[in-house]
Amino acid sequence: MTGVNSSGKSSMIQSLLLMTQSLYNDTSCVLNGPLVRLGDAQDLVREGATSGSTQFSIGFDPQFLDGGTHDRVRVDYELVATEDRSSLRARRVSVQSAAHSAHPLVLSQQNSRGSDVEQALQATHHLGQTEALHLKSLLGSEKLLLRTYVIHQGFRPVAVVQLMAPELVERRYASALEALLSGKYRSRSARISSGALPVAIRELSRLLSDAAANDPTKRSLAEQFHEVRNGNPYMFERIWNKLDLTLQAEAISTAAAQRKGRPFALLPIQGTLWGHGISPGVLEGSLEQKLGATYEVLRSINDILDRVAQRVQYLGPLRDEPRVVWNHWNELARGLPVGTRGEYSAAVLSRSGSNVVQYHPPEGGPTDATLSTAVNRWLTHLQIGEKVTARSRGKLGVGFDLRLGDSIRDLTSVGVGVSQALPLLVGLLSAPRGSIFIVEQPELHLHPAVQARLADFLLMARPDVALVVETHSEAFITRVRRRAAEGGIDVADVDIVFVEPHKTGSETRKLRLSEFGDLSEWPAGFLSSAEEDIRAILRMNIQRSSESHNNG
Repeated sequence: MTGVNSSGKSSMIQSLLLMTQSLYNDTSCVLNGPLVRLGDAQDLVREGATSGSTQFSIGFDPQFLDGGTHDRVRVDYELVATEDRSSLRARRVSVQSAAHSAHPLVLSQQNSRGSDVEQALQATHHLGQTEALHLKSLLGSEKLLLRTYVIHQGFRPVAVVQLMAPELVERRYASALEALLSGKYRSRSARISSGALPVAIRELSRLLSDAAANDPTKRSLAEQFHEVRNGNPYMFERIWNKLDLTLQAEAISTAAAQRKGRPFALLPIQGTLWGHGISPGVLEGSLEQKLGATYEVLRSINDILDRVAQRVQYLGPLRDEPRVVWNHWNELARGLPVGTRGEYSAAVLSRSGSNVVQYHPPEGGPTDATLSTAVNRWLTHLQIGEKVTARSRGKLGVGFDLRLGDSIRDLTSVGVGVSQALPLLVGLLSAPRGSIFIVEQPELHLHPAVQARLADFLLMARPDVALVVETHSEAFITRVRRRAAEGGIDVADVDIVFVEPHKTGSETRKLRLSEFGDLSEWPAGFLSSAEEDIRAILRMNIQRSSESHNNG
């Protein structure tokens, strides 16, 4: 990612970091967290904007949506400030799917009944800080589901709640349970394999036990189902078939009467929801069927957001100044493999230097080696040192010893560029497999030749890691183009995004990289100053040569 200063590059990265740190906890959007600090919620609203809201869009590629919808999905959030302006909450969410473009999923707080919103939030109060968004339209369908709300925690959908009158709950539960137990809608084997029957059995046993606790006359009936609390369908079948029709009807009606005490169906999107003491049941299964593609895409969104939160690793643009020793040992934060400024690099190499990592050295294919070996091989390739060792200084902390020829020096005795590059080497080589590694301005304080070799490191060292690099370095971009022309990289794996300021904000252009190392376009301001200077020098030399010739 590149572009002129103040074009909006950092805003794009900060948006990803905002989302990531908001997913770390069961809470709303976190504006000021371990990855990024953005200040007051109002600071995020563009100057001159009339809506007072912040728009946030995420696109998901099909390859990341295992187990759910396999269409490209785009999620658009409209976020507004909370009352104390310390955070953001979702006011509207829309989901577009390539296969259902005519009927997007729309969730909104607009025109929602206040009492229903309060009831939906009460049903999920155990989840912590949430927002209830009214389900305005289903994905890929013109059908409407009345009094249905999607519960959000920040960016994450965590549950669907459908509110119903108690009498309607009783009727629907009895009808659905009777149909399920009789096999009216599907075969016995299908009911068992789908998981619907075991869920219904567990719920029936639980409801009958609850009813018996309130009414001793129901104790005998409830005890007959005590052995199937685990939902065993084969044992249940033997017990059920021993009951006459009257007792079967009594069991269903008793359970239905107990079920109406909870006048809603609560369907989890996030799998850990049941850990909060809420168990699934017949009405939840019915709601899942009615939601159809909507439920699938909500689960996929939740899944991909979880993966993003687990994968993002970040290194900021301003690395720590060179020191003899760092006193940081036990302060590593999630998503910051060596700290925001690389201040934990020495501690990480000291602790994990003997850990085996898989990486690509400057020459050759994938190799297993210790982290220290991997760091030193690439350090030598960058030509900024021959070997670095993390050494404990006891109570003082830990420091780096760098070998340069026959000398061993600390980082205060060598060029600043070494202290800028080391955090990147340690951070990327130690990153978990499949990470999304984000680094801003890796080229700072480095000679252009070292910047080019650093581009090789990022391109080659960890092909299993997705990289987001923000750079102003012409040497960096040129080396990427060269490797494309040489066939050293697959151009399909590289996106070059140019960000430029616009009257209404920032605009991005994706510059296509060809197999010959050419770019599809050269926007104004794209790494142009050096070429303009060269052209100016050539023009002046031609002019002087012409004047000298004429004077002669």
